[in-house]
Amino acid sequence: MTVDRYVWQPTNAEIAQRFDLAPNRIVRFDQNTSPYPTDWAPTVAAETLTGLNEYPAASYKPLRHAAAEYAGVQATQVVPGAGVDELILLAARGFLSPGDRAVGFTPTYPLYRIATEQQGAVFYELPSAEPTPDEAAALTWLCVPNNPTGERMADAEIIQILDRSAGIVVLDAAYAEFTGDRWGSWIERYERLLVLQTLSKGFGLAGARVGYAIGNPSLVDAIDRVRPPGSISTVSVALAIAALADPDRMRQTVGRVIAERQRLSGMLSTLGFEVRPSEANFLLTRVGPSAPELAAALMGEGLVVREFPHIPELREHLRFTIRSGSDNDRLVSTIERIRR
Repeated sequence: MTVDRYVWQPTNAEIAQRFDLAPNRIVRFDQNTSPYPTDWAPTVAAETLTGLNEYPAASYKPLRHAAAEYAGVQATQVVPGAGVDELILLAARGFLSPGDRAVGFTPTYPLYRIATEQQGAVFYELPSAEPTPDEAAALTWLCVPNNPTGERMADAEIIQILDRSAGIVVLDAAYAEFTGDRWGSWIERYERLLVLQTLSKGFGLAGARVGYAIGNPSLVDAIDRVRPPGSISTVSVALAIAALADPDRMRQTVGRVIAERQRLSGMLSTLGFEVRPSEANFLLTRVGPSAPELAAALMGEGLVVREFPHIPELREHLRFTIRSGSDNDRLVSTIERIRR
């Protein structure tokens, strides 16, 4: 069986060496992470360091309770994972068998296809412009808001899919903090809905690799059955619990990102680019046929953006993560200089 593999961008160290750049000149506009450091985290992490000779408690009960409190659900409706990526893989493992049909509304996050095909199931693409349910699918992947496009599927469309789907619906809500979405009441209404959330985006803990899924206890149990016993480190658990206990800190950061998203959108539009509306922490932008050349030139300047060479409808697009104001200004001024 041949399965597509996820393609990683080069590391900062590799880029610095290739282009003879100082590492601190490299800015990642490609990874959809927070531009603001978690300056509160070292104190929390330090308190765990004397216990690193032991494995974490694999039940992760304190983390389940913290996530449940934040999400407005019961702890029995929560299962943790090492980021949404691990939870995607676990959902495929828990709900798909060889030959099953899974669908996704494309273009969307490529890991859905990879996770599906790893289980010997078949991934079918449906157009995201007019999403309609596939009643024969064992599993439907939804990304709300969608990566890489940034738009949020309307509630009415999500409800139509949920009402007419006989299989499991896995809703990847990695960017929920940027829309204010609260999915607790949805999992009460739809027993086949599993919602994946993360602390990598709005909470700014991408390096800690912590996520969680909420859903009917039977779905949670299916994930628990295939979940490795200790994939989330003791340090990461402590950071996640502290972050979930102070959501106001996250909301302030998200507000800053949204304001900067609007400003960067305006600057990119002024350059003559077609900027798609976004409700996430990135902007998908149609640059035109010169998109690959511009991306390569920007990388040579230490500014790493996301390209989509393998998605025909997005080959003329680049995706820009929202960074700090000074980083975004540097991006725009560099593009202006390159295009002269």
